[in-house]
Amino acid sequence: MINVKIMNYNELPDDIKKQPLSNNGSGKEDAQYLVVFKNSKIIRVESDAMEPEDASFSRDLHWIKDAILEAYQIALDEI
Repeated sequence: MINVKIMNYNELPDDIKKQPLSNNGSGKEDAQYLVVFKNSKIIRVESDAMEPEDASFSRDLHWIKDAILEAYQIALDEI
């Protein structure tokens, strides 16, 4: 089963906090994280570590499409 959660830094498991995480200048602690789980195992972590004014169509946010397609393919493989 695939689950997706939006988590604050303090909600992340300790093993994720030990990994290099994006920093938007004010610190990784101020970012939010999209965490994809498969059967309670984390398979992907992405961060919104950008200032609101940086969230534009010219920003490279390809990982969002990739994360959705990856989760969709995993779900199809389980059928």
